[in-house]
Amino acid sequence: MPGRHPKPLQAELRAAACGSIGIRTVVYLLAVIALLATLSILDSFWEIPHPWHATVWLRRLADAMLLALPAWFLRRRGWLVLWILIIDLYLFSNLWYYRNYGSIMPLSSYAMWQNLDGLGPSIRNSMRRADWWLLLPALCLALVVPLLHRWSDRPGLRSRLTACGTALLTAAAILLAPYRHDPKSFDHPGPRFRNEPMVALRDFGWTSYWIYQIANTRDCTEEELQEARRFVENAERSRGPAPGIAPDGKNLILILMESQASWPIGLEIDGRKVQPFLDSLDRDTSVLYFPKVLPQVKDGRSSDAQLLINTGLLPAATGAASSLYGSRNTYPSLPKALKKRGYASASFVCDFKSYWNQETTTRSFGFDALHYDLRGDHPTLTADEELYRRSLAILRQMPEPFYAQVVTMSGHDAIESGFDTPLNKARIADEQVKNYLIIAEYVDRCLATFIDSLKSCGLYERSLIVITGDHDSITRNRYEGRRECRLEDRYIPLFLLNAPRRMPTDRVVAQCDIYPTLLDAMGIDEYPFHGLGESLYRRQSDCAADHTSGWAGENSDDSVRRYRQKLWRVSDILLRADYFRDRE
Repeated sequence: MPGRHPKPLQAELRAAACGSIGIRTVVYLLAVIALLATLSILDSFWEIPHPWHATVWLRRLADAMLLALPAWFLRRRGWLVLWILIIDLYLFSNLWYYRNYGSIMPLSSYAMWQNLDGLGPSIRNSMRRADWWLLLPALCLALVVPLLHRWSDRPGLRSRLTACGTALLTAAAILLAPYRHDPKSFDHPGPRFRNEPMVALRDFGWTSYWIYQIANTRDCTEEELQEARRFVENAERSRGPAPGIAPDGKNLILILMESQASWPIGLEIDGRKVQPFLDSLDRDTSVLYFPKVLPQVKDGRSSDAQLLINTGLLPAATGAASSLYGSRNTYPSLPKALKKRGYASASFVCDFKSYWNQETTTRSFGFDALHYDLRGDHPTLTADEELYRRSLAILRQMPEPFYAQVVTMSGHDAIESGFDTPLNKARIADEQVKNYLIIAEYVDRCLATFIDSLKSCGLYERSLIVITGDHDSITRNRYEGRRECRLEDRYIPLFLLNAPRRMPTDRVVAQCDIYPTLLDAMGIDEYPFHGLGESLYRRQSDCAADHTSGWAGENSDDSVRRYRQKLWRVSDILLRADYFRDRE
């Protein structure tokens, strides 16, 4: 019949279609192999001291399968090679960014082309001869694809959609599997990307990184930006008179104690002080001790504490600022303010530099150096004594004046320690509380030894020494056997040793108040940003707000409460907008 193909011709067409889909499948698989090889080569450049697992390779394969999907639809063989080269260019940009900032380039940064001005030397200095191995898989693909002479025989759209859909579902099943875990667990990509972006990239892959970035990055409206600008300008104008503290050139040593709460200080169990050294500082008339500091950390935990103290900003509304905005943003900071006075600066941490994105944030905050992995082979429980020992050796060699941030670790986990102490026999029903107090006793002893060492080498008298906790962990109500946790159960301490002036210390302090207080204590009044909090040398409102809009303190003035609560919204806008980039 007219219009109908003879049966031999129909069979020939079906055979051609099957051959065509077979060729296209081969091309797709070659693209997957090329991309998997490229991603694996790139993985060899990251400095991540963690073991690999089979699931890492499987997720890398799934990333490659997703990135190769255009192979099912590109009409010309050259376009596939071009697509692979575009991906290579993206990976090159992240590799060179990593060598400058210690992290992956945020997706939002690709829209900031104006920031490329002047980066030529930095990019050139980031290049290594070995980097060009990333191009090898694409070049091999460019040589192999022309050998597939039937590339031009395109299968039907239905066949391509079916094959593409199968590949997409397979990759999605692999990559989305970790999302079934508890969103608070490190088996879930969210917490891992907040805590260690580079390790999370290795463990969960590029697709999960993009999901995290898209889910947690929000642009600012012009109205939000103007609101934040007016707030900051008004806050700077209404700071109150300077306390008149003249800069004396003293060093600043900040000891940020992991999970140190206020309530164990002064606590006596069976006639024995839990933290006798900190208790002695409380009774020392030459020391300022603020026992009612409300921690304001959020998703970023310890990294948020460093943000609060070093920049005067509060944490991001969602996600950790250290991972979302650590390398992207420009920050006003204590290290930068002190650098204008000729101070050197360094941060000392027990962890590897990727933990909480330390390498990136340390640079963004303006520190001159990061000394990391200072616990050596010591486990978490006994990390503090090694940290203090190594830090002291470095501090004695640093040019003065300097600012040193020493971040401890031993108090991180309230687990059974094995320490020989009478507290093991204490009658405390909650075993985790007992473990916490036993470790707190050890932490106190390590701190006392460090302070004695500073005195022995002469650094103590030449320094303002600040001791504070980073956040709460085991709260007072658990020790007292109460189920309800009030904000006052979460207080952390703040000690100022060799402080330049006396002041009342019995009021509630917000953690964001530490930054402006330290600026005043160091005699720095001319710095353009004094933080969102209030300097304790200028004003003490006796009110602090946490991110849940709860407030602590005796101040019942609604306007003060609303103001302190508004700081959270304003700070989130400042972070999202990278407000200080053009104002430093």
